[in-house]
Amino acid sequence: MPIQLSHPELDAVELDAVYAALADRHRRRVVVQLAAEPEREMACSSLEVPGAKSTRSYHWKVLREAGLIIQRSTGTGMLLQLRGEFEERFPGLLDNLLQLERERPRSGTS
Repeated sequence: MPIQLSHPELDAVELDAVYAALADRHRRRVVVQLAAEPEREMACSSLEVPGAKSTRSYHWKVLREAGLIIQRSTGTGMLLQLRGEFEERFPGLLDNLLQLERERPRSGTS
């Protein structure tokens, strides 16, 4: 049986929570990957996040509670998708993030 996950209402999404979620490079990378195909749901297992399953689950929770993603249980796994209406709440934020990530020199630091 699929698990029902809670997502914040759009008007309850706070910029502080968004910035805190995006402060982690692994979560930023997930947002960038999801933004490449914003209409597509992606299996959690297909996203590049190192660590144990519990660590990855924590990252999904932070992104979901910050209002950046929609997470849906399929019964045997989880699907993630960039939250389509996020742009309405913070116009240009994701575009700026994507631009900065494209310009970022690739290194081991966040």
